[in-house]
Amino acid sequence: MAVDRAKLVRRQHTHLLLPHAALDDPQRALFEAAVRPAGWVRDSADTSSIALQWRRGQATLRLQTLGWFPLLVTVGAIGGATSVHRDATARLTAAVLSSGGKSLTDQQLVDYLPQSQQRWQRALLERQRLAQAERLLQARRCTACGAWSDLSTTHCAGCHRRFTSADDAERDAGVDRAATTISEAEAVLAELARGVVLEKLSGVRHG
Repeated sequence: MAVDRAKLVRRQHTHLLLPHAALDDPQRALFEAAVRPAGWVRDSADTSSIALQWRRGQATLRLQTLGWFPLLVTVGAIGGATSVHRDATARLTAAVLSSGGKSLTDQQLVDYLPQSQQRWQRALLERQRLAQAERLLQARRCTACGAWSDLSTTHCAGCHRRFTSADDAERDAGVDRAATTISEAEAVLAELARGVVLEKLSGVRHG
């Protein structure tokens, strides 16, 4: 995600890093629970999947995702910041800190953004590995025509060739490899979400 770093610093947002992959339902609930007691209400007009926006009277507060794996968000007032905005931001910060997250200064954010982008790219690679491996647990591919068939079928869905015992052995080996890949990819994604540094991630290394 492209981010105007200078603008973030000038507008004095509060930047928060949470040990979770994305702005999913549990994290949304965490933020909601933090500001609702102070009278903030979700803006029903905002339907973004990567942001949250609240209103309290004429005041508006927005939380925007800047990165994933782990979740990086920035919080700021829409318009001029007031004491109610600062109170809400403090509540959100306290909630993040109590759940194992941290607050970043403007300079720390600028320094961290390149790593955040690298982490997202690594997560995309692992998700691709995961999707490919999961398919191998559901289907087999014909070595003759390349068509995919149900894992347990005896004949290719494309060329109708009967699978041989060698084909079955290769299918079984592929299932074993896929299971290993899934375990590795899920472990790496979990570590990315927790904030483990890239150099210490387990599983297959990618250049």
